[in-house]
Amino acid sequence: MVKTGEPVRARLPQQRSSSPGADRAKGLLALIAIAAIVGGVPYVLLRFFGTPWPDRMPHWNVLLAELDVRAVLGIFAFFIWVAWAHFVVCLIAEAVAEVRGHGLSPRIPLGGGSQSLARRLISTVVLIAGAASVGMPVATAVTASTTAGPSSVSVVQGGEHETRESYRQTEKRSSVLSGDQTVKKTATGVRTNNDQKGQVVKYTEVRPPAGRNYDCLWDIAERYLGEGRRYKEIYDLNKNKLQPDGRRLTNPDLIMPGWQVRLPADAKGAGVHTVRVNVDQPGKAVKPVKPAEQQPTRVATPKPAHVAGEEQGSRWSEQGVESGSSVTVGSAAADPGAKNIRPGDPVNPAHDPKPGSSQPGDPVAGGTKVPDAAPVAADGGFDATQAGIYGFGATLLAAGLAIALKRRRGWAQGPGPKAAGQRQTEVGLRLAADIPTAQFVDVALRQLGADMVKAERPMPKVVAALVTDSALTLVLDPYEAQPAPPGPWQAIAEGTRWTLRRAYAPTADLTAVPAPYPTLVTIGQNADGATVLVDLDTANGIVSFGGVTDAARDVVGSLAVELATNLWSEGAHVSMVGFGDDLSALAPGRLKYWVRLDDAIADVTQRTDAQVQACERRNIVSAADGRTAHPDVALWGAEIIFVSAPPSAEEQDQLNRLAADQKRGIAVVVVGDVLSSPWRFVVDDKAQAVCRLLGLEVDAHSVTPEQVKDLVALFEAAESDGGDKRRAEQDMPAYEFSATDLSRPAPVEVDLLGPVEVDARGAIDDGRIALSTEIVAFLASQDYGVHPNVLAGAIWPRGISEELRDAALDHTRRWVGNDAMYADESGRWMLNRSIVRVDWDVFRTLAKQATMMEDPRAPLSTALALVHGPAWANLPAGRYSWLAASGIERKMAEQVVDAALKLAEASLAHNDGAMARTALQTGLSFSPASEDLWRATLRLASHFGTTQDVTNVATQLYLALAKHGTPRGPEPETDALVDELLPGYHRPAQVA
Repeated sequence: MVKTGEPVRARLPQQRSSSPGADRAKGLLALIAIAAIVGGVPYVLLRFFGTPWPDRMPHWNVLLAELDVRAVLGIFAFFIWVAWAHFVVCLIAEAVAEVRGHGLSPRIPLGGGSQSLARRLISTVVLIAGAASVGMPVATAVTASTTAGPSSVSVVQGGEHETRESYRQTEKRSSVLSGDQTVKKTATGVRTNNDQKGQVVKYTEVRPPAGRNYDCLWDIAERYLGEGRRYKEIYDLNKNKLQPDGRRLTNPDLIMPGWQVRLPADAKGAGVHTVRVNVDQPGKAVKPVKPAEQQPTRVATPKPAHVAGEEQGSRWSEQGVESGSSVTVGSAAADPGAKNIRPGDPVNPAHDPKPGSSQPGDPVAGGTKVPDAAPVAADGGFDATQAGIYGFGATLLAAGLAIALKRRRGWAQGPGPKAAGQRQTEVGLRLAADIPTAQFVDVALRQLGADMVKAERPMPKVVAALVTDSALTLVLDPYEAQPAPPGPWQAIAEGTRWTLRRAYAPTADLTAVPAPYPTLVTIGQNADGATVLVDLDTANGIVSFGGVTDAARDVVGSLAVELATNLWSEGAHVSMVGFGDDLSALAPGRLKYWVRLDDAIADVTQRTDAQVQACERRNIVSAADGRTAHPDVALWGAEIIFVSAPPSAEEQDQLNRLAADQKRGIAVVVVGDVLSSPWRFVVDDKAQAVCRLLGLEVDAHSVTPEQVKDLVALFEAAESDGGDKRRAEQDMPAYEFSATDLSRPAPVEVDLLGPVEVDARGAIDDGRIALSTEIVAFLASQDYGVHPNVLAGAIWPRGISEELRDAALDHTRRWVGNDAMYADESGRWMLNRSIVRVDWDVFRTLAKQATMMEDPRAPLSTALALVHGPAWANLPAGRYSWLAASGIERKMAEQVVDAALKLAEASLAHNDGAMARTALQTGLSFSPASEDLWRATLRLASHFGTTQDVTNVATQLYLALAKHGTPRGPEPETDALVDELLPGYHRPAQVA
């Protein structure tokens, strides 16, 4: 995410060779051994046996003569001469291959052990040059121990001087659907496909065998294939493949510790990791979603991740594997192992659907078909998976930021005057944010935790999660015994996955229920368009992001930002060590910047000591169990440490111990390759992340330094605007309604004071309702109409053709009525306010009337009756980005809060406590973070109620501010009033 300067890297040293002197000594010993064999053996033979040929021409009768000792010794000497010459030929062949710098040495007839010994001697001699950091190719050997970093060698760095065509392969397009959970296990890992079809793909990690300090493709072929000469097959499978340390395999003589090498399908033995591949036909493209004007009805169309053709390879081809391969944690496609389970039912026998009956993006194919609850792109809008911060598909990341931004503004809810310079940043953020999906994931996980605790079952161990328009699917640890899921969750894939359809999402308020997986974070999107999340805590060790360092740092930065702002990571503490920019302004209560790693470790250890003590006191196995069984957000908050470069070996051991301690909720993420990491991600220069042994590949989300700068500026402006309570001058509506207008229904009614609603009489296709509602809402916010180009820029900020724009406007006009929406002589589109009644216009009209009346209770009461919930709630993903520039959110908050305060004051003057209470409650329903309203409510409770009533209001106040308020915490005036009315009141600890 942020480039780290050299001073910071100095505090976080890379791993070094444990003993360069020992390597040099080994090389010198090998050189002496070669000299002794090449020169010493012939010297001894000449000294004691003479030359290998006779002194004179032998006579034929020597074959019939009796053998004496001298003759026998001569025969032995002759064979020693032959063996010596054969070994010298092997040495020469290996030396020539080393000098040549590419390709393995030719196979010497009858070489066997002789050539292997020669290869080892030559490789060890090269250690002399390796210890001196000479940039020479290393013949067939890895010249570092398993704990040492790579030597300085001549390799092609990933992504710098290579083209895609230089390493394009010819295999069929494939999609890896399963993988290993950890490099220490050799069985199939996180299986997410549900059958035994497809191609098996196998990998191994380059780790020199015990007692050796190197490995080579020949030995790997011998070890796993039974024949060293098959090294060429391994080389062909891995040529130009990006490795975790950022290098690529370009020389068959050169492999490094920690490299992940793909093996032929018949490989077997300890250290082989297996994944399964679905083979597709190359060139198979995903059809894009048609715009609204070309679709007469709403059709649930899967979101296209990209359009692929024969000329377009996949992420694997760009990282040097087969053409068109797409490796994913899980395809959300057909699921023959799904079970036809009704919500609430226990697990039933498997249901076997007909082939092809499932839809892409439906992880529960074969189950009962449920209507999708999520909007689709059939209405001329855009696909949410294609949106993101500045146009990238970071929907959940942007959702967390958008929610945090709204909280930062507090009562104001919308941008103020100081945010004018960051409007484009906020527009991009709102376009990217998929808040409904984030809320779905949050409530689904919380409800799951509550149901499992109620049923007295342990929480399943989650490795990853897949989020689509239709469902949330949890990928469980296949090596753990998993309980049965509660309804309406369904167990599929032989119980290794649980899925919840979006139509069955909980609707209750679950904010008081603890989130069971606070370290679940978005990595990116797979080839099917599903959003892929991984649970960092499940790794039980360091999670490393190697490959291209700058790209990996941007990806890691996105993880940190999401964990600091998302809904289900409440109480989490994110520690960022050594990054170039301080991001704590984004979430000051949850994110902290550190310069030194040891300081961060000490701080995290101190906080998690309380978790260890609580586990021991309550006899709890892990912090994860305590999080759900004994809810306490402040106690069980997860700790996530992000480090900008690989730590030293000692620090790695310390971090691995902390992450593996089940009684501490700690996860560790490191930028750069860490050989001891159970989850090693490789990120290329296009931000495509692969964890091969986990079976995961995604278009990774990332946050660049420029985006960080813009976001920090946006949040700082929001902080300033939230503390500024000065009121802007309110514009009066172009059409002022009379009291008689409110007594009869209008042909078209538009409600903006809460969730947006449009009540129109015309006919419209379901797929166009969301778009047309937004168009009407935008026009309702404009008193004097807008030019069509301005309207197009607001509704379609990514651009749209005039034909599609005019078609959408025509559909909307037919819906609300031709007289209700029109373009004037100058071409400006507007609503006919004499036909269309907008509640915001009515509210402003009544508020103006109240200012001219001695007793304003009647108009203010009527105005507040128009408020019907939180402002601009439940907006669909990727829409209403124009709110960032309109300022209407803040204007509404100001007017509603002021109206509620004035009505409460007027009601108290007439000793009408009930009306005052109703006014304040209505205002709080619209702006729950308004401390002015809460203080008025406290005073009202003190005036008319008991001490218990005041205590209840104070409790509700702090709960509301914890959920909707700013990270600043309550204003001093609020705390002072509580202390005055309730001496000794114990305020709850603030949890970010």
